[in-house]
Amino acid sequence: GLDDPLRRFTKRTVDYGSDYVRWLEDCLSRQKRRRFQRHYNYTKELVPPFAMPQNPYDGICPRFVHAAVNKNRSPVHVVTWFPHGRRVLTGSLAGEMTIWNGLQFHSENVMQAHNAGIKAMRWTPDESVMVSGDQLGFIKLWDQYIYNFQTFQGHKDSVCDIAIAPTGEKFCSCADDSHAKVWDLRTGEEERAFTGHGWDVKCCAWHPTKGLVATGSKDSQIKLWDPRASEAITTIFCHKNTVTQVAWSPSGQWLASASRDQLVMLMDIRTMSVRKVFKAHQKEVTSLCWHPENDGLLASGGYDGALHFWGTSGSSKPIESLPLAHEGAIWSLAWHPLGHLLVSGSNDYSTRFWSRARPGDSNFEQLLPKRVGLGATEATAVVEMPPAGETQEILQSGVFAELPWPPCSEERLAILNGTLALAPPPEPEPAAPAEAPEEPKPAEPSTPMVGLSLGEGPKAKNVLDTSDFDFEEKTLEAKLKVPTKVEPTEEVRPKMAKVEPVEAPPAALPTTAEAVTEAPPVEEPAAPAAPAEPTAPVPVKVEESEMGKTT
Repeated sequence: GLDDPLRRFTKRTVDYGSDYVRWLEDCLSRQKRRRFQRHYNYTKELVPPFAMPQNPYDGICPRFVHAAVNKNRSPVHVVTWFPHGRRVLTGSLAGEMTIWNGLQFHSENVMQAHNAGIKAMRWTPDESVMVSGDQLGFIKLWDQYIYNFQTFQGHKDSVCDIAIAPTGEKFCSCADDSHAKVWDLRTGEEERAFTGHGWDVKCCAWHPTKGLVATGSKDSQIKLWDPRASEAITTIFCHKNTVTQVAWSPSGQWLASASRDQLVMLMDIRTMSVRKVFKAHQKEVTSLCWHPENDGLLASGGYDGALHFWGTSGSSKPIESLPLAHEGAIWSLAWHPLGHLLVSGSNDYSTRFWSRARPGDSNFEQLLPKRVGLGATEATAVVEMPPAGETQEILQSGVFAELPWPPCSEERLAILNGTLALAPPPEPEPAAPAEAPEEPKPAEPSTPMVGLSLGEGPKAKNVLDTSDFDFEEKTLEAKLKVPTKVEPTEEVRPKMAKVEPVEAPPAALPTTAEAVTEAPPVEEPAAPAAPAEPTAPVPVKVEESEMGKTT
Protein backbone atom coordinates (compact mmCIF):
# COMPACT_ATOMS: atom_id res chain seq x y z
CA GLY A 1 0.00 0.00 0.00
CA LEU A 2 0.95 3.65 0.20
CA ASP A 3 2.17 3.20 3.80
CA ASP A 4 4.84 0.73 2.68
CA PRO A 5 8.24 2.29 3.55
CA LEU A 6 9.74 0.81 0.37
CA ARG A 7 7.35 2.90 -1.71
CA ARG A 8 8.20 6.15 0.01
CA PHE A 9 10.35 7.61 -2.71
CA THR A 10 9.89 10.16 -5.44
CA LYS A 11 10.34 9.74 -9.18
CA ARG A 12 11.54 12.44 -11.47
CA THR A 13 9.17 13.35 -14.24
CA VAL A 14 8.63 16.07 -16.82
CA ASP A 15 5.05 17.31 -17.04
CA TYR A 16 4.52 19.43 -20.14
CA GLY A 17 0.80 20.03 -19.47
CA SER A 18 1.38 23.37 -17.77
CA ASP A 19 3.32 24.66 -20.79
CA TYR A 20 0.39 24.05 -23.11
CA VAL A 21 -2.12 25.45 -20.63
CA ARG A 22 -0.07 28.66 -20.39
CA TRP A 23 0.17 28.85 -24.18
CA LEU A 24 -3.58 28.39 -24.59
CA GLU A 25 -4.26 31.05 -21.99
CA ASP A 26 -1.97 33.47 -23.80
CA CYS A 27 -3.66 32.71 -27.11
CA LEU A 28 -7.17 33.21 -25.72
CA SER A 29 -6.50 36.27 -23.57
CA ARG A 30 -3.89 37.78 -25.89
CA GLN A 31 -2.02 39.19 -22.96
CA LYS A 32 1.59 40.17 -23.09
CA ARG A 33 3.84 37.49 -21.70
CA ARG A 34 5.78 38.13 -18.55
CA ARG A 35 9.52 38.41 -18.78
CA PHE A 36 11.51 35.53 -17.34
CA GLN A 37 13.75 35.90 -14.32
CA ARG A 38 16.33 33.53 -12.89
CA HIS A 39 14.15 31.74 -10.38
CA TYR A 40 12.26 28.44 -10.35
CA ASN A 41 8.99 30.25 -9.66
CA TYR A 42 8.96 31.35 -13.30
CA THR A 43 8.84 27.77 -14.58
CA LYS A 44 5.09 28.07 -14.92
CA GLU A 45 5.63 30.85 -17.48
CA LEU A 46 7.28 28.49 -19.96
CA VAL A 47 5.53 27.78 -23.26
CA PRO A 48 6.07 24.91 -25.76
CA PRO A 49 9.11 25.10 -28.04
CA PHE A 50 7.04 25.67 -31.20
CA ALA A 51 5.64 28.88 -29.62
CA MET A 52 9.13 30.46 -29.70
CA PRO A 53 10.61 29.69 -33.13
CA GLN A 54 12.65 32.89 -33.09
CA ASN A 55 14.63 31.77 -30.04
CA PRO A 56 16.17 28.31 -30.55
CA TYR A 57 17.92 28.47 -27.18
CA ASP A 58 14.58 27.89 -25.44
CA GLY A 59 14.23 24.58 -27.28
CA ILE A 60 17.52 22.86 -26.38
CA CYS A 61 17.44 20.02 -23.84
CA PRO A 62 20.67 20.08 -21.79
CA ARG A 63 19.12 19.27 -18.39
CA PHE A 64 19.65 15.68 -17.26
CA VAL A 65 16.49 13.96 -16.04
CA HIS A 66 16.95 10.19 -15.86
CA ALA A 67 19.22 7.32 -16.90
CA ALA A 68 17.53 4.01 -17.77
CA VAL A 69 19.52 0.77 -17.93
CA ASN A 70 18.15 -2.60 -19.03
CA LYS A 71 18.76 -5.74 -16.96
CA ASN A 72 20.64 -7.29 -19.86
CA ARG A 73 23.40 -4.73 -20.11
CA SER A 74 24.18 -4.12 -23.76
CA PRO A 75 25.11 -1.06 -25.86
CA VAL A 76 22.08 0.86 -27.12
CA HIS A 77 22.49 1.49 -30.86
CA VAL A 78 19.15 3.06 -31.78
CA VAL A 79 16.38 4.98 -29.99
CA THR A 80 13.08 6.30 -31.33
CA TRP A 81 9.86 7.75 -29.94
CA PHE A 82 6.45 6.31 -30.58
CA PRO A 83 4.44 8.68 -32.80
CA HIS A 84 2.12 9.62 -29.93
CA GLY A 85 5.12 10.54 -27.74
CA ARG A 86 4.11 8.49 -24.69
CA ARG A 87 6.80 5.81 -24.96
CA VAL A 88 10.35 5.31 -26.16
CA LEU A 89 11.57 2.28 -28.10
CA THR A 90 15.24 1.30 -27.90
CA GLY A 91 17.23 -1.39 -29.74
CA SER A 92 20.38 -2.92 -28.26
CA LEU A 93 23.37 -4.83 -29.57
CA ALA A 94 21.90 -8.02 -28.07
CA GLY A 95 18.85 -7.80 -30.38
CA GLU A 96 16.43 -6.70 -27.62
CA MET A 97 13.72 -4.08 -27.95
CA THR A 98 12.83 -2.22 -24.75
CA ILE A 99 9.80 0.02 -24.28
CA TRP A 100 10.29 2.84 -21.77
CA ASN A 101 7.59 5.09 -20.35
CA GLY A 102 8.05 8.62 -21.68
CA LEU A 103 6.65 10.30 -18.56
CA GLN A 104 8.09 8.36 -15.61
CA PHE A 105 10.96 6.71 -17.55
CA HIS A 106 10.50 3.17 -16.24
CA SER A 107 10.63 -0.02 -18.31
CA GLU A 108 7.31 -1.37 -19.58
CA ASN A 109 8.33 -4.30 -21.78
CA VAL A 110 11.39 -6.13 -23.08
CA MET A 111 11.40 -8.55 -26.00
CA GLN A 112 13.94 -10.42 -28.11
CA ALA A 113 13.16 -8.88 -31.49
CA HIS A 114 16.25 -9.85 -33.56
CA ASN A 115 18.89 -12.54 -33.45
CA ALA A 116 21.63 -9.92 -33.85
CA GLY A 117 22.23 -6.33 -32.88
CA ILE A 118 19.55 -3.84 -33.95
CA LYS A 119 21.08 -1.04 -36.03
CA ALA A 120 18.09 0.98 -37.31
CA MET A 121 14.39 1.64 -36.55
CA ARG A 122 11.99 4.02 -38.33
CA TRP A 123 8.25 4.75 -38.14
CA THR A 124 6.13 5.48 -41.18
CA PRO A 125 4.44 8.92 -41.39
CA ASP A 126 0.99 7.41 -40.82
CA GLU A 127 2.30 5.92 -37.55
CA SER A 128 1.12 2.42 -38.36
CA VAL A 129 4.28 0.49 -39.32
CA MET A 130 7.81 0.42 -37.99
CA VAL A 131 10.79 -0.94 -39.97
CA SER A 132 13.90 -2.32 -38.26
CA GLY A 133 17.18 -3.84 -39.46
CA ASP A 134 19.89 -5.87 -37.75
CA GLN A 135 23.53 -6.84 -38.20
CA LEU A 136 22.70 -10.00 -40.16
CA GLY A 137 21.00 -8.01 -42.92
CA PHE A 138 17.42 -8.94 -41.95
CA ILE A 139 14.63 -6.39 -42.17
CA LYS A 140 11.47 -6.73 -40.06
CA LEU A 141 8.14 -4.93 -40.23
CA TRP A 142 6.16 -4.24 -37.02
CA ASP A 143 2.71 -2.85 -36.40
CA GLN A 144 1.82 -0.19 -33.85
CA TYR A 145 1.51 -2.84 -31.13
CA ILE A 146 5.07 -4.11 -31.83
CA TYR A 147 3.88 -7.28 -33.53
CA ASN A 148 6.12 -8.61 -36.27
CA PHE A 149 4.15 -9.42 -39.41
CA GLN A 150 6.92 -9.66 -42.04
CA THR A 151 10.62 -10.59 -42.17
CA PHE A 152 12.96 -10.83 -45.16
CA GLN A 153 16.68 -10.82 -45.97
CA GLY A 154 17.47 -7.37 -47.27
CA HIS A 155 21.29 -7.34 -47.36
CA LYS A 156 24.14 -9.77 -47.02
CA ASP A 157 26.00 -7.55 -44.57
CA SER A 158 24.95 -5.50 -41.58
CA VAL A 159 22.16 -2.96 -42.10
CA CYS A 160 23.43 0.53 -41.20
CA ASP A 161 20.42 2.84 -41.66
CA ILE A 162 16.80 3.00 -42.87
CA ALA A 163 14.86 5.93 -44.35
CA ILE A 164 11.13 6.01 -45.14
CA ALA A 165 9.46 8.03 -47.91
CA PRO A 166 7.03 10.84 -46.94
CA THR A 167 4.18 8.88 -48.54
CA GLY A 168 4.89 5.84 -46.37
CA GLU A 169 4.77 3.42 -49.34
CA LYS A 170 8.51 2.95 -49.91
CA PHE A 171 11.65 2.92 -47.83
CA CYS A 172 15.40 2.89 -48.41
CA SER A 173 17.99 0.79 -46.61
CA CYS A 174 21.79 0.86 -46.73
CA ALA A 175 24.38 -1.64 -45.54
CA ASP A 176 28.08 -2.44 -45.54
CA ASP A 177 27.85 -3.93 -49.05
CA SER A 178 28.59 -0.61 -50.86
CA HIS A 179 25.07 0.05 -52.14
CA ALA A 180 21.62 1.15 -50.99
CA LYS A 181 18.25 -0.33 -51.95
CA VAL A 182 14.70 0.96 -52.38
CA TRP A 183 11.89 -1.34 -51.19
CA ASP A 184 8.14 -1.47 -51.55
CA LEU A 185 6.74 -1.38 -48.05
CA ARG A 186 3.51 -3.23 -48.89
CA THR A 187 5.02 -6.16 -50.77
CA GLY A 188 8.53 -6.20 -49.33
CA GLU A 189 10.12 -6.44 -52.80
CA GLU A 190 13.22 -4.64 -53.97
CA GLU A 191 12.60 -1.97 -56.61
CA ARG A 192 16.11 -0.70 -57.37
CA ALA A 193 19.60 -0.35 -55.97
CA PHE A 194 21.91 2.67 -55.74
CA THR A 195 25.34 1.43 -56.80
CA GLY A 196 27.38 4.59 -57.11
CA HIS A 197 29.50 4.44 -53.95
CA GLY A 198 32.86 2.77 -53.93
CA TRP A 199 32.73 1.63 -50.29
CA ASP A 200 30.31 0.83 -47.47
CA VAL A 201 27.21 3.03 -47.31
CA LYS A 202 26.88 4.13 -43.67
CA CYS A 203 23.77 6.32 -43.68
CA CYS A 204 20.76 7.43 -45.74
CA ALA A 205 17.97 10.01 -45.39
CA TRP A 206 14.79 10.64 -47.42
CA HIS A 207 13.71 14.23 -48.04
CA PRO A 208 10.61 15.11 -45.93
CA THR A 209 8.57 16.44 -48.89
CA LYS A 210 10.35 15.47 -52.14
CA GLY A 211 11.53 12.32 -53.92
CA LEU A 212 15.17 12.84 -52.97
CA VAL A 213 17.46 10.47 -51.08
CA ALA A 214 20.84 11.41 -49.56
CA THR A 215 23.44 8.76 -48.75
CA GLY A 216 26.83 8.96 -47.02
CA SER A 217 29.61 6.46 -47.47
CA LYS A 218 32.95 5.37 -46.17
CA ASP A 219 34.52 6.90 -49.29
CA SER A 220 33.88 10.40 -47.75
CA GLN A 221 31.23 11.23 -50.36
CA ILE A 222 27.60 12.35 -50.05
CA LYS A 223 25.35 11.51 -53.01
CA LEU A 224 21.83 12.66 -53.84
CA TRP A 225 19.59 10.12 -55.64
CA ASP A 226 16.32 10.11 -57.50
CA PRO A 227 14.31 7.11 -56.19
CA ARG A 228 12.91 6.53 -59.69
CA ALA A 229 16.41 6.13 -61.19
CA SER A 230 19.53 4.23 -60.27
CA GLU A 231 22.03 7.00 -60.94
CA ALA A 232 23.12 9.75 -58.60
CA ILE A 233 21.95 13.29 -59.27
CA THR A 234 25.01 14.89 -57.75
CA THR A 235 27.95 14.13 -55.50
CA ILE A 236 29.10 16.39 -52.67
CA PHE A 237 32.74 16.39 -51.58
CA CYS A 238 32.90 18.17 -48.22
CA HIS A 239 34.37 15.66 -45.76
CA LYS A 240 37.80 14.11 -45.49
CA ASN A 241 36.77 10.91 -43.75
CA THR A 242 33.87 8.48 -43.41
CA VAL A 243 30.43 10.12 -43.44
CA THR A 244 28.62 8.64 -40.43
CA GLN A 245 25.27 10.50 -40.49
CA VAL A 246 23.09 12.58 -42.81
CA ALA A 247 19.81 14.23 -41.78
CA TRP A 248 17.31 16.57 -43.44
CA SER A 249 15.80 19.48 -41.56
CA PRO A 250 12.02 19.39 -40.92
CA SER A 251 11.37 21.85 -43.75
CA GLY A 252 13.83 20.13 -46.09
CA GLN A 253 15.94 23.23 -46.68
CA TRP A 254 19.09 22.09 -44.88
CA LEU A 255 21.09 18.89 -45.07
CA ALA A 256 23.34 18.18 -42.11
CA SER A 257 26.15 15.63 -42.28
CA ALA A 258 28.54 14.23 -39.68
CA SER A 259 31.85 12.53 -40.25
CA ARG A 260 34.85 10.95 -38.64
CA ASP A 261 36.80 14.12 -39.31
CA GLN A 262 35.05 15.59 -36.20
CA LEU A 263 33.06 18.08 -38.28
CA VAL A 264 29.35 18.74 -38.77
CA MET A 265 28.51 20.31 -42.15
CA LEU A 266 25.37 22.30 -42.91
CA MET A 267 24.48 22.44 -46.62
CA ASP A 268 21.83 24.41 -48.47
CA ILE A 269 20.35 22.27 -51.25
CA ARG A 270 19.06 25.35 -53.08
CA THR A 271 22.60 26.48 -53.82
CA MET A 272 24.32 23.09 -53.26
CA SER A 273 26.93 24.72 -51.05
CA VAL A 274 28.17 24.37 -47.50
CA ARG A 275 26.85 27.23 -45.41
CA LYS A 276 28.35 26.41 -42.02
CA VAL A 277 30.95 24.14 -40.48
CA PHE A 278 30.46 23.19 -36.83
CA LYS A 279 33.57 22.09 -34.99
CA ALA A 280 33.55 21.20 -31.29
CA HIS A 281 33.84 17.42 -31.07
CA GLN A 282 37.17 15.93 -30.01
CA LYS A 283 36.44 12.60 -31.74
CA GLU A 284 34.25 11.39 -34.59
CA VAL A 285 30.61 12.49 -34.71
CA THR A 286 28.33 9.46 -34.43
CA SER A 287 24.75 10.83 -34.30
CA LEU A 288 22.63 13.76 -35.53
CA CYS A 289 19.08 14.87 -34.82
CA TRP A 290 17.05 17.93 -35.88
CA HIS A 291 14.53 19.59 -33.61
CA PRO A 292 11.03 18.52 -34.80
CA GLU A 293 9.56 22.03 -34.61
CA ASN A 294 12.47 24.30 -35.46
CA ASP A 295 14.85 24.35 -38.42
CA GLY A 296 17.29 26.45 -36.45
CA LEU A 297 18.25 23.81 -33.87
CA LEU A 298 20.42 20.72 -34.29
CA ALA A 299 21.88 18.22 -31.79
CA SER A 300 24.94 16.03 -32.31
CA GLY A 301 26.59 13.28 -30.29
CA GLY A 302 30.19 12.12 -30.47
CA TYR A 303 32.28 9.03 -29.91
CA ASP A 304 33.71 10.63 -26.76
CA GLY A 305 30.27 10.91 -25.11
CA ALA A 306 29.89 14.65 -25.74
CA LEU A 307 26.54 16.23 -26.63
CA HIS A 308 26.40 19.57 -28.48
CA PHE A 309 23.51 21.82 -29.55
CA TRP A 310 23.94 23.99 -32.65
CA GLY A 311 22.06 26.94 -34.08
CA THR A 312 21.82 27.29 -37.86
CA SER A 313 21.65 31.07 -37.63
CA GLY A 314 24.34 33.00 -35.84
CA SER A 315 27.67 31.78 -34.56
CA SER A 316 29.31 28.52 -35.57
CA LYS A 317 30.03 27.72 -31.94
CA PRO A 318 27.68 25.39 -30.04
CA ILE A 319 24.79 26.98 -28.16
CA GLU A 320 25.31 24.56 -25.28
CA SER A 321 27.73 21.69 -24.73
CA LEU A 322 27.76 18.69 -22.40
CA PRO A 323 31.21 17.09 -22.71
CA LEU A 324 30.35 14.33 -20.20
CA ALA A 325 26.80 13.53 -21.26
CA HIS A 326 27.64 9.81 -21.58
CA GLU A 327 30.51 7.57 -20.60
CA GLY A 328 30.69 6.03 -24.08
CA ALA A 329 29.90 6.81 -27.69
CA ILE A 330 26.44 8.28 -28.35
CA TRP A 331 25.05 6.08 -31.13
CA SER A 332 21.58 7.59 -31.47
CA LEU A 333 19.54 10.71 -30.64
CA ALA A 334 15.78 11.22 -30.84
CA TRP A 335 13.69 14.29 -30.02
CA HIS A 336 10.20 14.06 -28.58
CA PRO A 337 7.51 14.91 -31.20
CA LEU A 338 6.71 18.05 -29.20
CA GLY A 339 10.37 19.02 -28.77
CA HIS A 340 10.54 19.31 -24.97
CA LEU A 341 12.48 16.07 -24.36
CA LEU A 342 15.54 14.45 -25.90
CA VAL A 343 16.57 10.82 -25.53
CA SER A 344 20.04 9.41 -26.25
CA GLY A 345 21.36 5.86 -26.56
CA SER A 346 25.00 5.13 -25.83
CA ASN A 347 27.68 2.49 -25.70
CA ASP A 348 27.66 2.71 -21.88
CA TYR A 349 24.47 0.54 -21.83
CA SER A 350 22.22 3.43 -20.76
CA THR A 351 19.35 5.40 -22.27
CA ARG A 352 19.29 8.94 -20.92
CA PHE A 353 16.52 11.52 -20.96
CA TRP A 354 17.17 15.25 -21.24
CA SER A 355 14.72 18.11 -20.76
CA ARG A 356 14.64 21.84 -21.31
CA ALA A 357 16.28 24.08 -18.76
CA ARG A 358 14.20 25.78 -16.10
CA PRO A 359 14.55 29.42 -15.09
CA GLY A 360 17.29 29.49 -12.46
CA ASP A 361 19.47 26.67 -13.82
CA SER A 362 23.10 27.71 -14.15
CA ASN A 363 25.29 24.59 -14.37
CA PHE A 364 23.91 21.53 -16.16
CA GLU A 365 26.94 19.35 -15.42
CA GLN A 366 26.11 19.31 -11.71
CA LEU A 367 22.93 17.35 -12.50
CA LEU A 368 24.75 14.58 -14.33
CA PRO A 369 24.96 11.19 -12.58
CA LYS A 370 28.21 9.79 -11.27
CA ARG A 371 30.43 8.04 -13.77
CA VAL A 372 30.02 4.42 -12.65
CA GLY A 373 30.34 2.05 -15.60
CA LEU A 374 31.66 2.18 -19.13
CA GLY A 375 30.82 0.56 -22.40
CA ALA A 376 32.41 -2.61 -23.66
CA THR A 377 35.08 -0.84 -25.72
CA GLU A 378 35.67 2.33 -23.74
CA ALA A 379 38.69 3.03 -21.62
CA THR A 380 38.44 3.86 -17.95
CA ALA A 381 36.96 7.26 -17.38
CA VAL A 382 39.25 9.85 -15.86
CA VAL A 383 37.46 11.72 -13.10
CA GLU A 384 38.67 15.26 -12.75
CA MET A 385 39.69 16.13 -9.22
CA PRO A 386 38.65 19.46 -7.73
CA PRO A 387 41.29 22.19 -7.56
CA ALA A 388 43.63 22.00 -4.59
CA GLY A 389 42.54 25.36 -3.30
CA GLU A 390 38.89 24.35 -2.94
CA THR A 391 39.84 21.11 -1.17
CA GLN A 392 41.99 22.95 1.36
CA GLU A 393 39.21 25.44 2.03
CA ILE A 394 36.76 22.61 2.70
CA LEU A 395 39.13 20.73 5.02
CA GLN A 396 39.94 23.90 6.96
CA SER A 397 36.38 24.97 7.71
CA GLY A 398 33.38 23.69 9.64
CA VAL A 399 33.79 20.49 11.61
CA PHE A 400 37.14 19.83 9.94
CA ALA A 401 38.71 23.02 11.28
CA GLU A 402 41.54 22.65 13.83
CA LEU A 403 42.68 24.95 16.62
CA PRO A 404 44.75 27.84 15.32
CA TRP A 405 48.49 27.30 15.68
CA PRO A 406 50.77 30.08 16.96
CA PRO A 407 52.83 31.77 14.30
CA CYS A 408 55.90 29.71 13.55
CA SER A 409 59.23 31.44 14.07
CA GLU A 410 62.18 31.21 11.72
CA GLU A 411 64.13 29.11 14.20
CA ARG A 412 61.23 26.62 14.52
CA LEU A 413 60.92 26.36 10.76
CA ALA A 414 64.65 25.71 10.49
CA ILE A 415 64.42 22.97 13.12
CA LEU A 416 61.43 21.35 11.38
CA ASN A 417 63.18 21.47 8.03
CA GLY A 418 66.44 20.09 9.48
CA THR A 419 68.51 23.11 8.50
CA LEU A 420 69.39 24.31 12.01
CA ALA A 421 71.99 22.60 14.27
CA LEU A 422 70.73 22.06 17.80
CA ALA A 423 74.26 21.97 19.32
CA PRO A 424 76.52 24.40 17.45
CA PRO A 425 80.22 24.48 18.34
CA PRO A 426 81.19 27.05 21.04
CA GLU A 427 82.55 30.31 19.78
CA PRO A 428 86.18 31.14 20.77
CA GLU A 429 86.49 33.49 23.73
CA PRO A 430 88.52 36.68 23.42
CA ALA A 431 92.16 36.42 24.53
CA ALA A 432 92.73 37.35 28.21
CA PRO A 433 95.59 39.72 29.24
CA ALA A 434 98.96 38.12 29.96
CA GLU A 435 99.45 37.05 33.60
CA ALA A 436 102.01 35.21 35.61
CA PRO A 437 102.41 31.62 34.57
CA GLU A 438 100.57 29.20 36.77
CA GLU A 439 101.18 25.58 37.40
CA PRO A 440 99.56 23.39 34.76
CA LYS A 441 96.42 21.63 35.93
CA PRO A 442 95.56 18.11 34.87
CA ALA A 443 93.18 18.16 31.87
CA GLU A 444 89.70 16.94 32.80
CA PRO A 445 87.70 15.11 30.16
CA SER A 446 84.84 17.30 28.91
CA THR A 447 81.42 15.75 29.29
CA PRO A 448 79.63 15.78 25.94
CA MET A 449 76.04 17.09 25.69
CA VAL A 450 73.52 14.39 26.39
CA GLY A 451 70.78 13.95 23.80
CA LEU A 452 70.37 14.08 20.04
CA SER A 453 72.71 16.69 18.62
CA LEU A 454 73.78 17.26 15.06
CA GLY A 455 76.66 19.70 15.33
CA GLU A 456 78.89 20.79 12.51
CA GLY A 457 82.28 19.84 11.09
CA PRO A 458 84.18 16.93 12.70
CA LYS A 459 81.83 17.00 15.70
CA ALA A 460 78.79 16.32 13.55
CA LYS A 461 76.86 13.27 14.63
CA ASN A 462 74.10 11.30 13.13
CA VAL A 463 70.62 11.26 14.66
CA LEU A 464 71.07 7.57 15.49
CA ASP A 465 74.52 8.05 17.10
CA THR A 466 74.46 6.76 20.75
CA SER A 467 78.03 7.55 21.72
CA ASP A 468 76.86 10.30 24.11
CA PHE A 469 74.68 7.88 26.04
CA ASP A 470 77.41 5.21 26.20
CA PHE A 471 80.00 7.65 27.53
CA GLU A 472 77.65 8.86 30.26
CA GLU A 473 76.95 5.32 31.47
CA LYS A 474 80.68 4.45 31.59
CA THR A 475 81.42 7.63 33.55
CA LEU A 476 78.83 6.81 36.22
CA GLU A 477 80.14 3.26 36.59
CA ALA A 478 83.72 4.53 37.03
CA LYS A 479 82.67 6.94 39.77
CA LEU A 480 81.08 4.14 41.77
CA LYS A 481 83.97 1.66 41.43
CA VAL A 482 87.21 3.71 41.63
CA PRO A 483 87.71 5.85 44.83
CA THR A 484 88.79 9.35 44.15
CA LYS A 485 91.43 11.24 46.13
CA VAL A 486 89.86 13.84 48.38
CA GLU A 487 92.02 16.68 49.77
CA PRO A 488 90.66 17.55 53.25
CA THR A 489 90.04 21.24 53.65
CA GLU A 490 90.31 21.02 57.46
CA GLU A 491 92.53 19.04 59.80
CA VAL A 492 91.13 15.59 60.28
CA ARG A 493 91.98 13.93 63.58
CA PRO A 494 91.47 10.20 63.80
CA LYS A 495 89.52 8.84 66.69
CA MET A 496 91.96 7.21 69.18
CA ALA A 497 91.55 5.39 72.40
CA LYS A 498 91.98 7.33 75.61
CA VAL A 499 95.51 6.87 76.91
CA GLU A 500 96.37 7.42 80.58
CA PRO A 501 99.64 9.22 81.30
CA VAL A 502 102.53 6.95 82.12
CA GLU A 503 105.45 8.10 84.15
CA ALA A 504 108.57 7.99 82.11
CA PRO A 505 111.88 9.61 82.22
CA PRO A 506 111.62 13.08 80.78
CA ALA A 507 114.62 12.68 78.64
CA ALA A 508 113.18 10.03 76.34
CA LEU A 509 109.59 10.35 75.24
CA PRO A 510 108.01 7.42 73.48
CA THR A 511 106.82 7.82 69.96
CA THR A 512 103.18 7.77 69.12
CA ALA A 513 103.32 4.33 67.63
CA GLU A 514 104.95 2.87 70.78
CA ALA A 515 102.44 4.57 73.02
CA VAL A 516 99.64 3.04 71.12
CA THR A 517 101.07 -0.45 71.20
CA GLU A 518 102.06 -0.44 74.85
CA ALA A 519 98.84 0.96 76.16
CA PRO A 520 96.74 -1.48 78.17
CA PRO A 521 93.47 -2.59 76.71
CA VAL A 522 90.64 -0.29 77.52
CA GLU A 523 86.97 -1.03 77.05
CA GLU A 524 85.61 0.88 74.08
CA PRO A 525 82.69 3.15 74.83
CA ALA A 526 79.24 2.43 73.40
CA ALA A 527 78.86 3.16 69.69
CA PRO A 528 77.10 6.42 69.03
CA ALA A 529 73.70 6.40 67.35
CA ALA A 530 73.72 5.97 63.61
CA PRO A 531 73.12 9.13 61.60
CA ALA A 532 69.75 9.70 59.95
CA GLU A 533 71.10 9.28 56.47
CA PRO A 534 74.01 6.81 56.37
CA THR A 535 76.52 7.46 53.68
CA ALA A 536 79.03 5.16 52.11
CA PRO A 537 82.39 5.07 53.98
CA VAL A 538 84.96 7.11 52.27
CA PRO A 539 88.53 5.87 52.86
CA VAL A 540 90.78 8.64 54.10
CA LYS A 541 94.51 8.40 53.86
CA VAL A 542 96.34 10.23 56.65
CA GLU A 543 100.00 11.02 56.43
CA GLU A 544 102.12 9.73 59.35
CA SER A 545 104.00 12.97 59.62
CA GLU A 546 100.78 14.88 60.12
CA MET A 547 99.60 12.50 62.88
CA GLY A 548 102.89 13.04 64.66
CA LYS A 549 102.38 16.72 64.53
CA THR A 550 98.89 16.46 65.88
CA THR A 551 99.90 14.29 68.80
